[in-house]
Amino acid sequence: MARKIGSRYTAHQVLGRGSAGTVWLGEGPEGPVAIKLLREDLASDQDLVGRFVQERTALLSLDHPHIVGIRDLVVDGTDLALVMDLVRGTDLRSRLERDRRLAPEAAVSIAADVADGLAAAHAAGVVHRDVKPENVLLDSAAVPGPGGAPPALLTDFGIARLVDTPRRTRATRIIGTPDYLAPEIIEGLPPRASVDIYALATVLYELLAGFTPFGGGHPGAVLRRHVTETVQVLPGVPAELWQVLAQCLAKAPASRLKAGELGGRLRELLPSLAGLPPLEAAAPGGPNGERAPEAGGYGDAPLERDEPFAAPPVEPAPAGDRRRGAVPLVRGTAPDSSRDTHTSIKLPTAEELAGYGAAAAASAAADPAGRGGRARASAPDRPASPRHRAVADVVRQRRLKIAAAAAAALAVAGLGSWGIAAAGSSGHDSHGTDPGGTSRDDQAPPSSQGRGAGTGTTPQAPTAGAASPQGSTGAAVELPQWSAFRDAPAAGVALTGGPRALVVGGYTYVFARGADKAVWYVVRDASGYGPWHRLTGINVSGDPAPVSAEPGRIDLFALGTDGLLYRRTLEGGYWKQWIQVDERTHFDAAPAAASSEPGRIDLVGRVGGDLVTASLVDGRWNAWALVPTAGRITAAPALVSRGRGTLDAFVVRKADGAVLRLPFQAGAWRPSSVVAGLDAAARPEVLPQGDRFYVFAAGAQTAPAGPPEAMPLPAGAGPLGAAASGGTLQVYAVTGDGRLARATAAV
Repeated sequence: MARKIGSRYTAHQVLGRGSAGTVWLGEGPEGPVAIKLLREDLASDQDLVGRFVQERTALLSLDHPHIVGIRDLVVDGTDLALVMDLVRGTDLRSRLERDRRLAPEAAVSIAADVADGLAAAHAAGVVHRDVKPENVLLDSAAVPGPGGAPPALLTDFGIARLVDTPRRTRATRIIGTPDYLAPEIIEGLPPRASVDIYALATVLYELLAGFTPFGGGHPGAVLRRHVTETVQVLPGVPAELWQVLAQCLAKAPASRLKAGELGGRLRELLPSLAGLPPLEAAAPGGPNGERAPEAGGYGDAPLERDEPFAAPPVEPAPAGDRRRGAVPLVRGTAPDSSRDTHTSIKLPTAEELAGYGAAAAASAAADPAGRGGRARASAPDRPASPRHRAVADVVRQRRLKIAAAAAAALAVAGLGSWGIAAAGSSGHDSHGTDPGGTSRDDQAPPSSQGRGAGTGTTPQAPTAGAASPQGSTGAAVELPQWSAFRDAPAAGVALTGGPRALVVGGYTYVFARGADKAVWYVVRDASGYGPWHRLTGINVSGDPAPVSAEPGRIDLFALGTDGLLYRRTLEGGYWKQWIQVDERTHFDAAPAAASSEPGRIDLVGRVGGDLVTASLVDGRWNAWALVPTAGRITAAPALVSRGRGTLDAFVVRKADGAVLRLPFQAGAWRPSSVVAGLDAAARPEVLPQGDRFYVFAAGAQTAPAGPPEAMPLPAGAGPLGAAASGGTLQVYAVTGDGRLARATAAV
């Protein structure tokens, strides 16, 4: 029976049903369409309807030969529907149920098509989050590709993100299909583009083997296998294809290929796979090799559990039985070589900053059949939404070798854990609650006392045998002796929060937020202060963050009251207009900025209690990436660069107020450490000077090798701004009555 969907579409008959709704064959002004009508309970959720409308622009912009195009989004009374292109064919699940497994050439051709579609989506800032055979359609009306495989199109973009609202998804619930969930989602990290790569690799494994690498049985057991087991090698798979599969099924998101790279690699392998028959492979378990299903099996429905699951116990395997490649739950006994910390993210170099769009374009250029994706790069002035980036094989292998060497050296020395010189406080464990330094809890970490070499703790170090990045730590560093604070001329309004200072061309620029929610700044030279200036255009929250990456130029970053990040540039003596840096990512606190190389801008910000980073090189932003920290953070971060290619971020741990330092060296973020003796509730400030830096927080100052000292601040002062001009160190504070004050010290 026909039914109207909005004013333009008519649904005639049901094509299929899924966990989120029903797909109808429909008719619209431009001909036949597929209409996905979401469940009634979803349509009645006003918060979801609002998100649905907000996602409209992003979803309608996905235009690629291997993505089922979304023509319209309909909100009409109790109807909430996606109007999509009609694909004449079947889904990949139906093909698998008929054939069980595919020939390698056909399987790889389908996976390459899906990878091309994902590359375009990721370039547009959209993560699918539910890649599985049910969401891959095979266009039987088109000309078959390699191995006789019909062209594959990925559908249902945005459904998982729409359904997964905070109100509908509590901390104990996981949205997704268990067989295809990436380990970082199971461990509670936000989904990035790399989760789609893991899911697609799982689909490709299933196309080749006839079963998924970690599926079968109770959902809890499936989820545990994703996190703790290595993937079983498929007999008969060509070595080059297995290398790609294993890399994309790595536990660490940073180790996986990007979508454009994956599509290109798979298409390069197609000629060598021609004529190969389907594999004969058996999974551990049942009579035909499948794992025997247990009570509470998942079927095809997404996993949505209101209570924490209790994973069934694992029976010990016979001696020497390595069939399933199990990784022990106790860290350190037989770790997976790819099991880096899920948040061990490499900050890309300038050559890597072309991003998903460039990678997909290169893949398309290398595609002689012309089937490559038309991926679009992010806008030049806008980084992509937070997501992980892949690490080159050589870099990753080097890091693994270095980590192994460091671990061996520390084991010989009888050390159970490692911390840099600044983590000398016995009251703070620099690794948080997890031996690997990946704690996501808001609890203060336990004392490191008693963590001996036999407790399963994995040592961590940035480099094997490297000296402390601050230089010698054998003697205390003399802290600056500051003059009394003296008030600067009053601004047009009372200042709020804390200032930030920057020296450019011998002039000190001091920026602060006014009570009118505008940015105010004043310039000081050897003769004194100039007049105050007001930057209008947006209302800001938090302290503005200035940085100078080029001579005579200042880039100012500020957090709007809408939670979005904005940028304004001073060049040639004139300010340009405010521009939006990222239209999707909402920040919890004001960002911090630094320049680790000439012409490069590095940012850190706090999103949902996590520290994220992005960089601007040659006019293009790279993707936001998660910075590993020991626990959740609060307050605004600080960021400085002490030399080319280095960064140091300083954050406040939410659990106990400890100030943490997170160094970036040799292309990677290193383990965090506690700045001994400093606790804070607001943004810390850092002043680099030579081979060391001074850290200010909550009215105290310290250097890495010395004890903290109290610093006399004006009454009511909050966070400081610090800068060095010649041989003079300067700190700025906003007094209780809203005026700017300055203190100095000689180097």
